[in-house]
Amino acid sequence: MSESPADDVASSVEVVEVEEAERLLAAGGGGVFTEGELLCARGRVDPGRRLAARLAAKRAARRLLGGDTDEGEIEVLRGEYGPPSLRLTGAAAERMRALGASRALVSLTHERRHAAALVVLLREGG
Repeated sequence: MSESPADDVASSVEVVEVEEAERLLAAGGGGVFTEGELLCARGRVDPGRRLAARLAAKRAARRLLGGDTDEGEIEVLRGEYGPPSLRLTGAAAERMRALGASRALVSLTHERRHAAALVVLLREGG
């Protein structure tokens, strides 16, 4: 994120096939999903779709953060009645601070075969 006012916001969109997330789920999550994400997904009728949306969010966030970020350092949280949010740890959290981003917003969607996520990073004062 550079210093111009137009760069106070950076965004990325990612689309993932639900089948890919279902393969990861069958393999135990493959270090991609946190225990909280797996618990939340397994408690629903459509765990593959929910995990696919989270995988899309992780990939969109990684694209924005760059560096040595790992998908396992990006967790998608969902309040019972609130919008989803991202919790960053390790190198992902460090990279966000280094970029001067103060907040990450995320939007998730899914349908039968695909899931998508939009991630937006906001700079201080943005």
